[in-house]
Amino acid sequence: MSATASRVKKFNTLRRPERDAWGAPNHYHFSVKSLPIVPGNAVFLANPFSGHHHVEGRARITPLSPDDQATIIVPLLLESFVTRFDEGDAIINVMPHDVMPWAPWSWSTTDDALARAVSARLEAVGVRSELCQVPVSTTEQVHDSDIFWAKWSESLLTQMSSLPADMGAQDVGKWCGGCGFTPSLDTELLRCGRCKQARYCTKACQKEDWKIHKTRCTPCP
Repeated sequence: MSATASRVKKFNTLRRPERDAWGAPNHYHFSVKSLPIVPGNAVFLANPFSGHHHVEGRARITPLSPDDQATIIVPLLLESFVTRFDEGDAIINVMPHDVMPWAPWSWSTTDDALARAVSARLEAVGVRSELCQVPVSTTEQVHDSDIFWAKWSESLLTQMSSLPADMGAQDVGKWCGGCGFTPSLDTELLRCGRCKQARYCTKACQKEDWKIHKTRCTPCP
C-alpha cells in the first residue's frame, strides 16, 4: 500500500465530531505560509473558533499552479489529522495526549482556485466524500487564523533564533517522488541509494515509484 493510500485509509476511519475537544465548532481554515527564518512554505491549519492550530511540511509551494499546490497540500492535510496536532509546549492549545485524533467536520481555504484544486485532489485520492468540497474561508476566519499564525511564527523565531539562517536550505523544495509528501522541519526524506537525488517518505513509496524512477536513475559519481 502506498503512503498516500495508507494516509487516506487512516484519515477516513477517524471520527468526525461536529465539535472539537474544546467544545468549539470542528472547522479548520488552511493556507500556505512562508516559514520564518528557514526558506520554504508550510501548510498552516487553524480552528478560528478554538485557536487550535498546526503547521505541517516545508517545500516551495507558492510558485506552483493551484493543481500542483494541491498535490503537495493534500498529503500534508491528511498527515496533520492522522498523526494528531502535537506541537511543542510553546504553542498554544496543544492537543491533550489522552484525546484520540479526529477528522475535521469541515474545512476551508484562502481562495477559489485553490479550493477547487484541493477539492479535486481530495476526491481523486479517495478521501471521504463529505470532505471533498472545500469552500473559501470567510474574511473573519482568515483574520483569526492569521492571528494564530503570527503567534506561532513568533514562537518559532524565539526557538530558532540561535540557528543558522540557511538551516535546511538544501532540502527545501524536495518532496516524496511517490506520493508528494514533504516533511516538516525536523523530518528528513529517504534518498535513493543509487542516484542520491530522488527522495521518498517511506520505503513503500520508493518501491512503488521504482518502475518509473529506474528509467532515469543514474549512479551518483
